[in-house]
Amino acid sequence: MKLSKLTVLSEAEIKEIHEATLDILENCGVKINNSKMFSFLRERGLKADRESQIVRFSRNCIGDALSSIPAKFEVFDREGKFSFLLGDGVSKIGAGHNAVFWADSDTGKTRPSTVADVELFSRICEKLPDIDVIGIPVMPQDVPNPKASLLYGVKACIENSKKPIFFSTDRPETNLAVIKMLSAVFAGDIKRQAYGISQLSSTSPLSWEDGVLEAIMETVDNGVPLAILPEPNAGVSCPYTLAGLLTMNNAECLSGLVMAQMLKPGAKVMYANSWTTTDMRSGAALVGSAETTVCRIAGAQLAGFYRVPSHTTAPNSDNHAHDEQNSWEKTLSLFASVAAGNDLIVNCGMFATGMTFSHEQLLMDEEMAATTRRVSAGISVSRETIAQDLIKEVGPAGKTYLDEAHTLKWLRSAEYYVPGLAVRGPRASWEAAGSKDIYRLACEKVNRYKSLSGSPLGAKQKDLLAEIIKNFK
Repeated sequence: MKLSKLTVLSEAEIKEIHEATLDILENCGVKINNSKMFSFLRERGLKADRESQIVRFSRNCIGDALSSIPAKFEVFDREGKFSFLLGDGVSKIGAGHNAVFWADSDTGKTRPSTVADVELFSRICEKLPDIDVIGIPVMPQDVPNPKASLLYGVKACIENSKKPIFFSTDRPETNLAVIKMLSAVFAGDIKRQAYGISQLSSTSPLSWEDGVLEAIMETVDNGVPLAILPEPNAGVSCPYTLAGLLTMNNAECLSGLVMAQMLKPGAKVMYANSWTTTDMRSGAALVGSAETTVCRIAGAQLAGFYRVPSHTTAPNSDNHAHDEQNSWEKTLSLFASVAAGNDLIVNCGMFATGMTFSHEQLLMDEEMAATTRRVSAGISVSRETIAQDLIKEVGPAGKTYLDEAHTLKWLRSAEYYVPGLAVRGPRASWEAAGSKDIYRLACEKVNRYKSLSGSPLGAKQKDLLAEIIKNFK
């Protein structure tokens, strides 16, 4: 059977957080800094104070909205072919997005990111079986129009890979331009079929900015799935306790989900979270701490309570090097996310609290993802896998199992995961091959990927993308 899902909250504790959330939304409310959305919510009968811009969500309104959210939805690739189902209980893994710097493969030094970095990144993602979704890793710095930087990243991704796209911006004009770019290359109907997913965030505590709300309205109107991802920072923009952090995230997330459903009942949305705790000694925001990892489990439980597809971030680390701390923080955060049953987990390739990317980190994270998925898949127990008859046939101190048909059959199955980077075998063999650590092996593999072509677009589609960026103001 499969690994049992990790849980950290009891049913009573989930209901306690839920009740506190309803009270906050109904009696405290959320600030809506967009006149169009404010008027819309007021016209729909919600209590809305023009002077403070505070809107209060009634329990009935919240219940009605949550009941209209699809519990699962299909996702398609660039060619309009079915990729996977979100919400089916099987975690999908994505490359990360919105970092700033790149760790150079040749020097190991951190530097500004480039379009070429994103192009190679996308070609590698296309070849990795355990990367299901591509985030736009960075806003490349070597572009002629810095305001369109994210669009150049989008262009580089969709010109080099067919896989579904995950993107995020707080600027409505950029969000709309990305949707136009996805529409220009997608072989299906983007209003009905999910090719890209837009992530949009509230501003803690309990506030929604003007541009983000504009982007929510545009995204819902265009039929693009929406991940509502609050980012409260424990002890800074929400209570320092983990239960308080969970409750703040829950209140902000539900307010976003409700607005999306009021705009269009049945809109594809995700209950998302990117937990941030605070090191009060330095003021540093942390994404790889033990506390953020345990919250990823709680987030999946809350999403399950509301029957909404869930999204979280992992594998995460706060260290600035490809080292042991990076490895244990990333492994724990990713394992907890998968084992808790989060539907979409995005951040492969990132480290340094999400500020830096490297091609090598992407390869190592994909291997972590494959290993974690294998552990989560559990053990298949049946008459054939128990092999009772074979054990009796070979008998005590019998011949080897190496040449048995049973062994050969299962050797070629998914019973065992075979990593592409991990060092295995005797020390002598490792030393003979140069005593290379996992990072050096990843560097060599990146060099081999540089000659790959990816999945290029046709000339007409490329021209459409270039035109959208050219006309972007």
